[in-house]
Amino acid sequence: MKNPRSLLPNPLKPGDCIAVIAPAGPASVELLKAGIRFLELKGFRVLEGCYVLEQDGYCAGTDRQRCDDLNAMLANRDVRGILFARGGYGTMHLLDSIHMHLLVSDPIILVGMSDVTALQLSLYKRCNLVTFSGPMIAGQVAQGLDSISETSFMAALTQPLEKRNLWPDESGGIRVLRPGRASGVLLGGCLSLVTALLGTPHLPDFDGAILFLEDVNEPAYRLDRMLTQLHLSGILKRIHGVLLGYFLDSQNGDLSEIVERIILKYVDDETVPVVSGIPHGHALPNITLPLGAPVTLDTYSGSLVADLRW
Repeated sequence: MKNPRSLLPNPLKPGDCIAVIAPAGPASVELLKAGIRFLELKGFRVLEGCYVLEQDGYCAGTDRQRCDDLNAMLANRDVRGILFARGGYGTMHLLDSIHMHLLVSDPIILVGMSDVTALQLSLYKRCNLVTFSGPMIAGQVAQGLDSISETSFMAALTQPLEKRNLWPDESGGIRVLRPGRASGVLLGGCLSLVTALLGTPHLPDFDGAILFLEDVNEPAYRLDRMLTQLHLSGILKRIHGVLLGYFLDSQNGDLSEIVERIILKYVDDETVPVVSGIPHGHALPNITLPLGAPVTLDTYSGSLVADLRW
């Protein structure tokens, strides 16, 4: 039986219209054009938000402009997917003003990550929508995806999710810190945004979830503080599994080992599988993950399979 909590959009087809908007930081004109060109070469029509190139301090336009762009694209029945220009900061400003009813009546594909994590978690909490945590248009897409990232990104856009194995074929960097098998809804994203939503009505229930986390430009002590905050909130005692992506400091240094030690300390239930080195986050390769989808993680077979029946 399909999980009643999951509202799953239909895959895109050639010729479908994809909207590109900027809910957070301002995008480079050149990078935005390059990312849009990628989509057009893949056979999609692209509709740019009216304010996608605006700038208001560290945001891509005022809160009103950015929210108007998002709600306009949700209301446009020709738009079958929304992709986000870049991260930065500002998406949280929009969460109380999104026209959620439009997604309930007509769910569409949304792909983004980083600051967009706040929107994705809010959408799952408030209308059960499955979104995709993956490359940004004026970021990794514009700069050039490797073959692993591109294959995963295009599969998220164009292929049915049911029974798809999300575990990358080339998995040499993946480390199983604690083996096991677990099922749950895949929830998480950028660690700093997950913790930023604690105490708000926009954070989903993580009971029984498969938690995935990544982050960038955060020193070790801040990662420690955020993971400790998750621990003190009780979230890390209630999850069924953990997937760790990239954790990079401001000099691109790898902080994964520090994160692994903290996670194993706080997630001390020996039945909870913990996997690190998942190629996801602010580096390449970056596989696209379905936030809000029920999945089964099996470290013995090396699989992460979407299972929409339960």
